[in-house]
Amino acid sequence: MKTDWFTSARFGMFIHWGIYSIPAKGEWSYANDPWNPGEYEAFAKKFDPENFDPEKWANLAKAAGMKYVVFTTKHHDGFCMFDSHYTDYKVTNTPFGKDVTKMVVDAFRKAGLKIGFYHSLPDWTHPGYADPESPEFYRTKTIHTPTDAEYRSFLDYLYNSVEQLMTGYGRIDLLFFDYTSKYKDGTDYFDRNRLLEMIYRHQPDILVNDRLAFSKEHVCDFDYYTPEVTVMNQPPSVKGRPVLWESCATMNDNWGYCKGDENYKSLSTLVCGLLGCVSQNGNLLLNVGPKPDGSLPDMTIAKLEELARWFADNGEAVTGCGKAEYAAPFGLCYTRKGKNIYAGVLTAPMGDIILPQLKGKVREITLLKNGSKASLIDFWGFELLKSDDLRIRMRGLAPGDVLKIELL
Repeated sequence: MKTDWFTSARFGMFIHWGIYSIPAKGEWSYANDPWNPGEYEAFAKKFDPENFDPEKWANLAKAAGMKYVVFTTKHHDGFCMFDSHYTDYKVTNTPFGKDVTKMVVDAFRKAGLKIGFYHSLPDWTHPGYADPESPEFYRTKTIHTPTDAEYRSFLDYLYNSVEQLMTGYGRIDLLFFDYTSKYKDGTDYFDRNRLLEMIYRHQPDILVNDRLAFSKEHVCDFDYYTPEVTVMNQPPSVKGRPVLWESCATMNDNWGYCKGDENYKSLSTLVCGLLGCVSQNGNLLLNVGPKPDGSLPDMTIAKLEELARWFADNGEAVTGCGKAEYAAPFGLCYTRKGKNIYAGVLTAPMGDIILPQLKGKVREITLLKNGSKASLIDFWGFELLKSDDLRIRMRGLAPGDVLKIELL
């Protein structure tokens, strides 16, 4: 099935990069800050990332256990990070002058990762698009009404841009549209059927996310669904059936580069979030925001290197895994692959751990990072347990550790 790689991968790299990296206030700077006319757009004349090394990005992602990349070909500010045939507001008209998207694709494909594109549905610079969640409304509290010709021009521009992305870069495995406004719920503002027919015609094996519609119950089924910056309590369902899903999240507080944002999540938070997603049959798409010179922030690199060291020990609890049929106890989450359950430690236990439903079903339990064995306690402290509870003891567990439970 075309979804097999996605459900096996479980971990990907999101990259938010554009001219918004130059003011260094995050990817919504065009909307959130009081720019004079043309002031923000002029950052395109300064974009010249002399330290851009996509092979380094790809190698960091691969070492960290990531199996695919999703790159921002265009964000809401309208600036294209590819050599668009349909606008001059693009990366090939900057001093850098090269198709950044192609360079990213080539580097990550060479490293063996699957290729995904992010593409913004809104375009804040196009007169055919209007929405209360836009710079226009933020600044003036009013919103224009596009003419029919402007709206049709916007739809054609969106369609043609996506078609170029679907035909100019080889096989594309994933398409992440962003975002559908709550103010457009119940309308087919982006003419989704026209878009989807074209996308699948050019890329029949691609996976397209759900953001062509705000509410999901009364529209077509999408290939995968994208809750954001959260770990789901259970696999999400749409129309009464479980669906493929992925949660995207930031390492710090911003998607695009923001100078001074050092509020990075701890390694344990990142890996527990990853394990939490996999434990509910989901993926984690973890974001990085490159600087205007093309380098990754030092702390971003440090976090990726931490993830690489963790993944070297614990990656078998992620890749190819999914939800276990057994209930995890307090402080743990379970993933499963074959006859093995992997218990991710979310919080350091007070002492012994009680594993429900597993008494008589376990051959051995080991700590993945060093192979030490847990003791199976059957000589005391079980009088008040359920008959199928298993009591185990493993000293010194910390959040982010993983126990491998080998079943009989």
